[in-house]
Amino acid sequence: MKIVKNIRDLYSGCMPRYRLLENEVNQILKPLVENEGWFFFSRVKGLESFALKIETGRVSSPDSMEDFFGCTVVVPTLGHIEQAELLILNNYDLKYRRPENDVTTHKAPSNFTFDDLRVYVERRPLISGRDPELVGMLFEVQIKTVLQHAWTVATHDLIYKSNTVNWPLERIAFQVKAMLEHAEVAISEANRLADAPAVAKRDKNTIGMLTLIEQIKRIWSAERLPTDVKRLADTIYALLQACDLMPEDFQDLIMNEKLRIGVLPTDLSPYAMTVQALANKVGLDLSHKISRRHIRTKLVIHAGMDLPKWMRIAQPKIVDLG
Repeated sequence: MKIVKNIRDLYSGCMPRYRLLENEVNQILKPLVENEGWFFFSRVKGLESFALKIETGRVSSPDSMEDFFGCTVVVPTLGHIEQAELLILNNYDLKYRRPENDVTTHKAPSNFTFDDLRVYVERRPLISGRDPELVGMLFEVQIKTVLQHAWTVATHDLIYKSNTVNWPLERIAFQVKAMLEHAEVAISEANRLADAPAVAKRDKNTIGMLTLIEQIKRIWSAERLPTDVKRLADTIYALLQACDLMPEDFQDLIMNEKLRIGVLPTDLSPYAMTVQALANKVGLDLSHKISRRHIRTKLVIHAGMDLPKWMRIAQPKIVDLG
């Protein structure tokens, strides 16, 4: 593409300041974003894109284009967008945003064009006084969810960068966007949707897991349980199934083992205590239960557990940590 000299000169004159701004924003904002477990991308507009934007006639001040430098913050769900916006505004001054607010839109209900949140912010003076030429420089921050970002990456060239106009390709791209927006709403409102009669149901395993989790929490205090109690319950549930026991049997199983040894050990995890209780349960025959061909569950044991001697002999269904 032929780009006239005055546009090239204008671009070259702007570039050093925006490169400096990009480096500074990457040093300040990128670590803050990534510390939240989110994703951060930045870019300075290329010469051809700069020239094309100027030629639209919508740029009032070519030497201070609002998105000459821009960055993107990618968050997990719609519910994280407000948090991300606050993080940005804690470090930069808001000039304006698009959309202006979160309750109105320019789009018709049937329209699924680009409408991700964009905040336009200015660089503040630093306490150190460093790089005063950057003060007041405007740049764009787009805040997207993972699904919004995925759609943008996958369809950007189909919609915005093409040598022709292709109605069916654009139609497909926006059909996908409509489906992803529906998915976003479902994820964001999952807790409320879960109460809807159409999905507010439980299967046998769910009922069993809820029963088991309730008993686990009744036996051990919160500080002795992992953050992910569901994963612990999954593992214990598999052990109980391998031994043909029901979740309702769990509390009695642990209490009987506590009665046998006289205490609920503080140096055993709930999993280890469960394995020990199964190993010492009268009439269970754990060796037979786990050796059955259809049982995939393995037992993990260690030296701190009170176990029968047969469990210390090497065998395929037992992992001995020593």
